[in-house]
Amino acid sequence: MDVLLLTYANNHKNPLQTLTEEYLTTSRTLTPRELKRHFLMHTLSHATLTEIAYYLTLFRDNLQLFLYSGHAGQNMLLTEDGSTRSEGLAHLLGACKDLKVVVLNGCSTAGQVQKLHECGIPVVIATNAPVNDYSATQFANRFFQALETGLNVEESFEQAIGHALGMRELTVVRSIGFPVDLDETKPVWGIFTNPAKKEAAQWTLPIQQMAPKSDYVENELLLNQLYDALSGSNKKLAELKQIGATFPEHKRDIIEAILYALPAPISEHVRKLLVPSYPGGEQGADVNGLKRLKQLVKTYTITIDFLIYILLAQLWDFAIQKTNLWSPNSEFKNELTAFLEMSSEQRKHCDYLSVLRMLRDALEDANQALFVTEIKELRVLLFEDINFQNACFFLETLRRQLEPKNEWEMAELCIRAEESLVELFNKLGFLGNYTLATVRYIDVQTNRNKLNTEFVHLVYKWHGSQGFYDQEYKRLPGFMDNRSVILLRRQESTKNEFLSLSPFILDENTFNKYPDDTLSKLYFFAGRTGERLFFKYINDPENEVINLDDPKYEDKKLKKTKFQVAKDQLNAFYKTVIVP
Repeated sequence: MDVLLLTYANNHKNPLQTLTEEYLTTSRTLTPRELKRHFLMHTLSHATLTEIAYYLTLFRDNLQLFLYSGHAGQNMLLTEDGSTRSEGLAHLLGACKDLKVVVLNGCSTAGQVQKLHECGIPVVIATNAPVNDYSATQFANRFFQALETGLNVEESFEQAIGHALGMRELTVVRSIGFPVDLDETKPVWGIFTNPAKKEAAQWTLPIQQMAPKSDYVENELLLNQLYDALSGSNKKLAELKQIGATFPEHKRDIIEAILYALPAPISEHVRKLLVPSYPGGEQGADVNGLKRLKQLVKTYTITIDFLIYILLAQLWDFAIQKTNLWSPNSEFKNELTAFLEMSSEQRKHCDYLSVLRMLRDALEDANQALFVTEIKELRVLLFEDINFQNACFFLETLRRQLEPKNEWEMAELCIRAEESLVELFNKLGFLGNYTLATVRYIDVQTNRNKLNTEFVHLVYKWHGSQGFYDQEYKRLPGFMDNRSVILLRRQESTKNEFLSLSPFILDENTFNKYPDDTLSKLYFFAGRTGERLFFKYINDPENEVINLDDPKYEDKKLKKTKFQVAKDQLNAFYKTVIVP
């Protein structure tokens, strides 16, 4: 069996927190694959020269990847039992004839990389960043997360270096051989490929073909998780739980209640996963295959989009309400502007998890002003919960690169994608506490014999994915945003509380001269290019993208797009949040 040997030269008496975190995170990332017997992973958390030499000799016929994380000098690696000459280690590694990759994470030098190449090592990934540098830890974590999802060494390096570059200024080297003119006085991270073994940069973690899980049934995990996660916020699901309703006896009732409970954009994509394939017809998304894999990824993407737009709306509200407290730094302004103005191709490769972290950080001082109070808990998920992060990272990787090689791998990816989506909904079940609604009309109620003005809103609350809605007239002392998509709590208070998600989410029907009261057509923001705004239809986000300035949307009377209100809102968002 192929072997990965991971060594951490951490001191028992004075352990470095960064090395401890790297060891724990990498172990958690790779252990599920090891349990499936894809490979053998052996880890030394307090590596000594004696141990390293022993295991390199023991595994020399099967070793594929070697990691050393720890202090190093010009020609030395500093292990638990003292200094180790890097030349000796290179010799031991050179005896491992099937070894593909050596990763030196911390204080490595040009001499060490050159010596490894001379001993026949195909690929060396190295940094001269200090071992206690947090960016080195994050680089290693992201590198192994990327490898675990199926990316090759070269692709995983690019994923990891992109993350490290977001944390500090670095010199990045991608080289065949070792460049003689490299300035090592500056922080350097590099992937150095042996000229005689270029193909090794395409190496991926081994996958041993296993028999499909005999007890696996598509959607079973997903439905059970949604049933548990949403029953606390949905009356119908709570009633079903109370009477002990289970699958499959009450499957239809439970599914209907789940789809009704989820916010409409997410509900539509969960529904597509559940629609049974037509007998004798084309295989649907309810059966493991490419169509299901794509739909699992779409469900993830729509869910994260929805969460991002909630955070952007909260940020706008906070910036308006707390003008004196809102003073974003230039880095935040640049990153947010870059996200909003990405092209569709750039958005495919965007790291959504980093965007969520950025927005959550920006709301750190807004705890008292949050409509979606559960945002407070996002910090733990985004920065500390390794299971949530690994699930998102796996789905992010699939979103960027859907290229299964065979039916067996397709089935394995579908199972893993469903498990990851289950982890996502396990932690984001609070979204079931909220429902989307559209404000169609606002009528001002006032006259001379009334002390207070009332605003009567015609509101359509959208439930599930099949156009189910409740029409409601809400009498409020203040007014909501007209022609807007708003977020309401399912358990309403007497206060005028809502969160306007416009202009990030639009209901096209509200912009029509004569709206169809039975219809909603929701669009998510998809990007800005100059003055042009693009939105994607939530039911078919890949294939139906509209430009708000398309001539077919022109209001002939006003000689402007019918979506002018939305364009004005986004300009106001820029002025308030990005250029205050």
